[in-house]
Amino acid sequence: MSNIRTYDDLLREREKLRAQLQFHKQQIKVDMQELREEMKPLLNLTKVLGKMTTRETRNDALISTGSSLAIDLLARKVLPKNIISRLFLPGMLKNVTSHLLYSAKPWLQKLIGSRKKKPVVEEQQ
Repeated sequence: MSNIRTYDDLLREREKLRAQLQFHKQQIKVDMQELREEMKPLLNLTKVLGKMTTRETRNDALISTGSSLAIDLLARKVLPKNIISRLFLPGMLKNVTSHLLYSAKPWLQKLIGSRKKKPVVEEQQ
């Protein structure tokens, strides 16, 4: 801090401090942007791990039950018979497929909707 003796000195010091403040604010923004860029791989990893450990709850019950049964059947047939693969892999597969099915839900609804039989309306005479 400089020695302020007059009002003009005070105004110059004020402008100098405001310029420093703007510079530091800009530097913080740049640093935060660099930090976000550096942390992107870690954030992507946490998203993937989150999908593996939590189940999507917004799926329809029919879709959830069907995928769960299919995974259980495949797990009995395909997975090795050690305890680790029997305990953890089916749950992880169910969690991941619930997220995949939720993202594919509009496509599935179109597919199911196109296969439904439309009722035949008889004309009255």
